[in-house]
Amino acid sequence: MARASTALPVEPSLALPKAFWRRFAREHWDVGPTLFPSLFPRHFPSPAEIFEALVDVGTRYRQGEVMLPVRFYVEHEATAEGPPEVFAAVALSRYLPLAEDGDVDGYARRMEHLLHGRRFGLVLSNTQSHHWSHWLQMRTFLSGVHGALGVPLGGADSALFLGNYRHTPFGIHKDDLHVFYFVIRGRRRMSFWPLEAMVSRPEVAPHADPGLKDRPHGVVLRDAEDTRQVMAQASFLEAGAGDIMYWPSSYWHRSEPSEGLTIAASLGFNFRAPMFLDRAPEQPWPERLPHGELPQVGDRALPKSVRDALGKQGRGQGLRATRNTLTEGWVRFLTNGALDGPPPEARGLAPLTPEDTVVGSSSRPIVTVPLEGGQVVVAANGFSRTLRPSPVARRRLEALTETLSSGRPVSVGTLEEDFFRRLPPRAFPRAGVRSLLDELARWRAVWRHEPARRR
Repeated sequence: MARASTALPVEPSLALPKAFWRRFAREHWDVGPTLFPSLFPRHFPSPAEIFEALVDVGTRYRQGEVMLPVRFYVEHEATAEGPPEVFAAVALSRYLPLAEDGDVDGYARRMEHLLHGRRFGLVLSNTQSHHWSHWLQMRTFLSGVHGALGVPLGGADSALFLGNYRHTPFGIHKDDLHVFYFVIRGRRRMSFWPLEAMVSRPEVAPHADPGLKDRPHGVVLRDAEDTRQVMAQASFLEAGAGDIMYWPSSYWHRSEPSEGLTIAASLGFNFRAPMFLDRAPEQPWPERLPHGELPQVGDRALPKSVRDALGKQGRGQGLRATRNTLTEGWVRFLTNGALDGPPPEARGLAPLTPEDTVVGSSSRPIVTVPLEGGQVVVAANGFSRTLRPSPVARRRLEALTETLSSGRPVSVGTLEEDFFRRLPPRAFPRAGVRSLLDELARWRAVWRHEPARRR
C-alpha cells in the first residue's frame, strides 16, 4: 500500500487580493457579463488535471457508480430550416475517458474515430469531487467571494465543459447561479442576453414572474429566422486559456463556435438555503453568512443564526435526530468551504503507526461540534464522522483536533499518549484515535510528515 505524502504538499491557490474583490463587489457583482484576462500567473486548472478528473469519473462509472452527474452529447443532423445543430444525450460507458487515452488529445482522437467525425460535448458537475487540486483551486478562489459578498448558503459547484461542439448542447439558457467561467484550453466565445430580452417568448412568458431571475430556464430556437433575430440582440465576450468570465444569474447565455477542442470550468453559486435542508422542516435561514463564521482554528461554535434556526424546530426525540442530522450536514458544508461536494478521498494509504508524524492544515481546521444526546461530530474538508465519547473524552477530542489543526507536526504515538493519559478505560475505545487519524488522512485533513534531512 502507498504511504501518505511525506510532508504537507505545496497546494495550488487561486486566491486573489482583497482589493480585487472589493472592486468586483462595487463594479461588477450582479451587473452584467465581464471578462477578466490572465489573473493568475500559476496554479490555473490545466488540461492534464482535467483529464485526471475525467479518468476518475470514467473509472467510477464503469465500476457501477452510474448516478454520477456526467452527461455526454453527440451532434445529430439538423434540417436546413432548423437551428445550427442538434445534440442528443447518449449512454456513457463507451464515451468517458480511459487512462489508456493518455491525455485529452488522445481522448479526442478516440472520440473522433468512435463518432465518425461528429462533434461531441462532455459536461460534468461536481468536478471538485474528482480531483484534489481542482477542489483546492475552486475553494481558494471562492474565499475571495466569501470575504467580499458573504458565504452563499446555496453552495457552489464546479461544472466542466469539454468538447468540439459548436454551441452549448442544451442551447440558450439561464441558470439559477452566478457564474465564474474558467477557460482552460482553446478559446470560448459566449453570447449573452439580459433577462428582459427573452421574457416575451412563448416558452418563457408563462414563467416570467419576478422570481425568474433566480430560476433556471431555456429557450428553444424555432428555425433559422428565429435564430437570426435572437442573435441580433446578443452581446459577446471571448476568452482564451487562463482567462475568466463572470455573469449574473439573470443573464441568458450560450457558447458560440470555436476551433478544435475546448475545455472550460464554470464555478456557479447562489444564495438560497443549503441543499442539505431539502428534507428539513420549513424554517427561516439566512441567505449568506459573514466570512468570519466559517470554521476557524479553535472555534467550534455554530453561527448564532444557524443555532436559532435549528432551535425553532421544537423538542422531542424525533426532532432531536433531525437537528443532529442537520447540524452534521451544516458542519460538513462549512468545512468544505461551502462547496457542494467534498474532494476525492485519498486512496491506498497504509495505516498510520505510532512512529509516524502527522500534520494538519491551519487554513482548513478539523472541527468538533457537540450534538444533542452526547454525540460529537468530527468534520474536515466536507467529510464527517459521528462519535459518542464520554464528557472527558470529548474534551480530549477537541484538544486532539486543535493540535492537528495548528499546522505543527506531531507523532501519532504522542497524540495517543496524550489522549489516553488517565482516561477511564470505557471512556473511549483504545483503537478509536488511530481509526480517526486514518480517516482524517483519507479525507486529506492530515498528512504524514517527515522533516527535511540535513545534507
